Amino acid sequence: MAGNKSTRTKDDQTKKRKRELAEADSRSKRQRAERKENKANGRKSALDLLNPLSGAQSEQNGLSTALETTGDRELETVPQFDNAEAGWRVSKPMGGRMLDIDPILTEDDQYLILAYNTSIQIYSAVDSLLVRRIPITVVESSAQKASASATIVATRLSKQNPHFIWVACSDGRVFHVDWTSSKTPESFKTRSGTAKALVVLTTKISKKTEEVLLIAESDKSSRTEVVAYEGNVQSASEPKVVMAMKKQGNGLQLLELSEDGQVLVGAINDRLFMGVPSQQQPDTLAGLEYEFYSFDIPDLITALDVRVSTRPATGSKKARSEPAPVVDIIVGGARGSIYLYHDVLARSLALGKPGSDKEMIQAQKYHWHRKAVHALKWSRDGHYMISGGSENSLVLWQMDTSRKDFLPHLSGSVENIVVSSSGSSYVIHLDDNSTMILSTAEMKPTAYIAGIQSAAVHASSPKDLLVQRTWTAPDSVRRPIPAAIRPTDHSRLHVCVGNGTQASSSGHFSAPLLQTFDLETFRSVSRQALARTQPTDVNITNKGNPIDEPLITHMAFSADGEWLASVDTWEPSPKDVDNVLNDLKDQFIQERREVYLKFWEAGQGDDQIALVSRINAPHATTRNEAVLDLASNPVSTCFATIGTDGLVRLWRPKTRSQNGVVIKGANGREVFTWSCSQVIAVGEGLPQEGTLELSEPTAKHEPQGSLTFSEDGSTLFVAFGTVGAGAVYVVDAASGEIVKTLEGQWKGQLRSVRALSPFVIVLSDELRVYDVVSDELRYGVMIPKTTGTNDLLQLAVDHTSGHFAVALPSNEGSTLGVFEPEESEPLMVRNTPQKIISLVSAPDTSGFIALDDAAQIWVVAEGSDAASLATVQPLEDLRLDNTDALDNDANATLIDEDEDMVSDAEEDEEEEEEADEEDVEMEDDDVHPRVVHQQHLADIFDAAPAFAAPPIEDMFYKVTGLLATKPLSASS
Repeated sequence: MAGNKSTRTKDDQTKKRKRELAEADSRSKRQRAERKENKANGRKSALDLLNPLSGAQSEQNGLSTALETTGDRELETVPQFDNAEAGWRVSKPMGGRMLDIDPILTEDDQYLILAYNTSIQIYSAVDSLLVRRIPITVVESSAQKASASATIVATRLSKQNPHFIWVACSDGRVFHVDWTSSKTPESFKTRSGTAKALVVLTTKISKKTEEVLLIAESDKSSRTEVVAYEGNVQSASEPKVVMAMKKQGNGLQLLELSEDGQVLVGAINDRLFMGVPSQQQPDTLAGLEYEFYSFDIPDLITALDVRVSTRPATGSKKARSEPAPVVDIIVGGARGSIYLYHDVLARSLALGKPGSDKEMIQAQKYHWHRKAVHALKWSRDGHYMISGGSENSLVLWQMDTSRKDFLPHLSGSVENIVVSSSGSSYVIHLDDNSTMILSTAEMKPTAYIAGIQSAAVHASSPKDLLVQRTWTAPDSVRRPIPAAIRPTDHSRLHVCVGNGTQASSSGHFSAPLLQTFDLETFRSVSRQALARTQPTDVNITNKGNPIDEPLITHMAFSADGEWLASVDTWEPSPKDVDNVLNDLKDQFIQERREVYLKFWEAGQGDDQIALVSRINAPHATTRNEAVLDLASNPVSTCFATIGTDGLVRLWRPKTRSQNGVVIKGANGREVFTWSCSQVIAVGEGLPQEGTLELSEPTAKHEPQGSLTFSEDGSTLFVAFGTVGAGAVYVVDAASGEIVKTLEGQWKGQLRSVRALSPFVIVLSDELRVYDVVSDELRYGVMIPKTTGTNDLLQLAVDHTSGHFAVALPSNEGSTLGVFEPEESEPLMVRNTPQKIISLVSAPDTSGFIALDDAAQIWVVAEGSDAASLATVQPLEDLRLDNTDALDNDANATLIDEDEDMVSDAEEDEEEEEEADEEDVEMEDDDVHPRVVHQQHLADIFDAAPAFAAPPIEDMFYKVTGLLATKPLSASS
């Protein structure tokens, strides 16, 4: 791609696109016929013909695009080109975000049940491995709006059958889920179509023990009802409203039940209520009655727990006359206080007696948390209470002495605490999408489960923001999250993550950590800091503002996978410069900016990466210039950066030596250091010092830049300029000379530049594909505007298949489109209900990986037929081993086969039996070893790239199926 240096070539935007006749004839006739058929069948209804660019003319009447204007319609799943020759498909979402719901630990402490945003997942508490994933359908199939999907609000273990759990969703649907199998759960809907909280109790109705669900419903903001439903999903009995309360406010609705099921405790905003059954054995559900007592709390209630104990035996006549048990309630507030209400039932009964003083029930107050109390639980013996909040610490309060013990330096805020039935362990759910099981004796983790910990939006309002704070949590992710796949290990995704709440408390998502996530086992491998972090120390200023953490803006691996380059930047928050004059605030922030370019040596296996070199201000002029982009040479160990100073710098390693002797490390390997080996100046319109003298700095004149290497590493494509004027420079990577300049190839905000064979793909407010060899613009597509910003507009190229993918944020969710550089018509279009925050491709493999703001992964892969999609399996399709502990039926299978598969299996058995009857009987000694053809093994192991490969269990079963011989029919 180097070529001879030529004069500046300007692309005339009025020039029509020219195509040779041979080029048009070389297209696949089958592909054109199939596309015509798709149009005739209406499969192109999801595509809009947007305004084509004047610099490109399609062979058809206009340029079609998959990125339709989402404001004209509600979010829906766009039909794919199922019969297209490319056969691109998108998998079901994998992973997800753990919800703020108490986990369920089975009574035998063997299994842990976690609630995710779209599913219930069961893990083994022994080895932290996934056992089963059960998707929860929170939207009816007839729903017209995919954006109206409900969320899971509560999960409770069944009292009668421990193999079942009850799952309540915000749209009022309640599921009866058998977590020991993957059967489709039964469900019913609440009378109001809403659900806020759920508890399960057992009571005798008509002399028969029945399960009753108490559900907190609220179809109006000022009214909450507690409704009783019979535990039988098929039951036609009418529900019974046991309590109705009017309360204004913006707090939470909570519901808890004592262990014996005799005391019901709930909270609405700042009011606490307690109910006890009027009669022990109601004849019908309609006869279920409760006596309620309620009183106000000095704070908004964010957590509560109840403990019922027998009253100690004393010789006093008063104690013998009060057989009521001792009910102790602990309440956590939004301002950090904990209130203990001791013997609240007896005191409430005393207030109702004539002649008693009407003094309100007093509480004992504890205060340590700086913000809201997120979780609060009693210990089994009642001697301790355990609390957690945004301080990343677990607090154990000893009730007798008021002494506090801490488990500090957790990886995130404590969201939920569960005490095991035996009291020997605690289950701690953290807001960094992880859950651990701690032993109460040693306070050490015995199991740890972590999902993808990238930036994610909150499913509900954070508890810390129930009261007004000096900071607010962002409602969406506003910038792409750096992610990469190592060239030597395609099964692991490396993504930048933060420290839970601390990552979003400053108003934007910081990501100073690097998480390594295994896509095959879907487990977190490691997490390591790439920049300065403040996860557990005092991370707020004296004014209550959170301290900003550095941002990892770019990240890339070297071609051999042995090096990782990262760019992190930090600058003071505008809140920290309030005492600076308004005219000097921007200048003050720019002068205090910190920019670091770091080079890491990537270890083998699960070893963490090691910092080798740190370049302070790699593009410094009179100030620390920002690094606009980072690229890796695909054929050599070299990185390229471009900064706002208009300079491209190439970085290469060299061995360290002292007095002519090469220095070696502790492992005997040579020690390297990284330095700038070449500087290339682009952007002639900028002054040499790299600063712009503007009377009023505006975003229109801020420098923009992006760069990428060609596939052979010989050419460097650099896009640099401002909103008003910018060009793409074709640079010889060896000599540093600018071979060609392509002007007018992007407008507005520049997003990305990528090279794909002879094409350069530029993504800005327009999508342009330019053929560098033939020096012509192939086509261009206008990017539709959304109500928000297009900061999450992303581009990724697949060198193996020769295609590229574009992710466009919409009003709700994102749109994924796969293109080929020769055609403006997309090969595949798909809408996702969540916004795509990372879009990457794996080197030397085909396909793309998209990560959304709900911590879910979407795999975009290519296959010629539908059977190839079996290699891209979501978690519920994994064939995992069953255990006897899950089901007493030894023949029970984990994944239920559908009717078609069962019928096919029966036909296969019949054919095998017929074939066996025709075979000649043979002695056991005459059995020959099975011969397996190489093609059969290739079909198993080469069916998909590594990142989309099926689980190892599936491969094992397929190989053993080839090796196994058919059994001889039994003689009658």
